[in-house]
Parts: sequence; structure tokens; C-alpha cells
Amino acid sequence: MIDYYYEFPEGTKLFDQPVRYAVQRGYHPDIEGYQKRLHNEAMEQCSRAWLRNANGSYLVRVPGDMYYHSNASAKEFIWVQMQAKELD
Repeated sequence: MIDYYYEFPEGTKLFDQPVRYAVQRGYHPDIEGYQKRLHNEAMEQCSRAWLRNANGSYLVRVPGDMYYHSNASAKEFIWVQMQAKELD
């Protein structure tokens, strides 16, 4: 299972609530339905995205590059985790 963390541009609202960072826990790419639609929508709107799985934490999206992949900065990623609101 994968936990995805998203950073949204200033002023973004999800479910009528302002949000800058969000997390979707337990995502699996093979699962269809609401969870996949939520992930796809978040990936379209976010400016950056990270994933965390058993292999570590990775920055997987940056502005201008939908398919970026690099090890996450531990200090920055911890801060993002602390700020993230749960998506469910």
C-alpha cells in the first residue's frame, strides 16, 4: 500500500475547506472506484506530490513534470506529513 502526500497551490479548496497539504493513506493503483478518482483529481490539482511505501519516501511530482521521481528530502517530508489533512 502507498501513502500519497499532496501540496496544493495557495487558495486551493477541497470539500469547501482550504487545504495546502493533504494525505491519502493506503492507496493501491489496482483498486478502482472512489479512492482512484480521488487520487487522480488530487494529482491533477497539486503542485507537488510525494509517495511513501515500504521502500522509502519519494518526491514524484514537481511543477512542470508529472512523472518526476527522486528521493524525498527527509526534513521537508516530515514537515509535509505534519501539515497534511487526511483525504478519505
